[in-house]
Amino acid sequence: MTERLEPGEPNPTEVVAIDGPSGAGKSTVARQLAQRLGFAFLDTGAMYRAVTWHFLQCGSAPAECAAEPDGGQQRMRDALADARLDLRGGRLLLNGRDVTAHLRTREVESQVSAVSALSFVRAAMRDLQRGVAVAGPIVAEGRDMGSVVFPRARWKVFLDAAPSERARRRCQDFARQGRQVSENDVLEEILVRDRLDSTRSDAPLRQPADALYIDTTGLTTEVVVARLFAYVRPEADGLRQVAP
Repeated sequence: MTERLEPGEPNPTEVVAIDGPSGAGKSTVARQLAQRLGFAFLDTGAMYRAVTWHFLQCGSAPAECAAEPDGGQQRMRDALADARLDLRGGRLLLNGRDVTAHLRTREVESQVSAVSALSFVRAAMRDLQRGVAVAGPIVAEGRDMGSVVFPRARWKVFLDAAPSERARRRCQDFARQGRQVSENDVLEEILVRDRLDSTRSDAPLRQPADALYIDTTGLTTEVVVARLFAYVRPEADGLRQVAP
């Protein structure tokens, strides 16, 4: 089931909505596909990581205030109200500060699923994401792009991969950042995140019925991008990019 849009809500359709679990290669594929198509790129995972980083900086991340009577809900709402996100040329600014380099830390990774499960955070991000898409055709990647945020997207894709493959890729990402992390530890974190993302009450991770499914295990980024380009391109000619 897809979300119903209320009358007057933005209803972007010129969207390539790419969903899938953590480590399936969504961000890399989406960014390269957007470049080939001449579309803007919307990294919604980075948006949730930025909010998570902000909560950590404010001492109001879910794990830090779980013992409070309301589970820290009010503190997190107050922190979110003070957060202004801007997307500029592939960088993410929070209250004017470029926080792109802070978004893949272990601390953020350990809290982002809990933050993403908060309904008030999802509502704020959903409105922002739809507002970006209204400006022009985009490639958007996340967990609920085709099922909730852009239910009428013209193109829907679900990228998947074996958990062991996703853990290997994530470890490679960490290594490029100069961090050595146990692949077993990363695999355990991925399995926990899969469970949290798939069972949350608000917009759980799921494959839309009308999405193109691609298992990226053993496939190169180039192969996956080529498949998606062939899927989107026939209908995409003539659409104009308006970068966020």
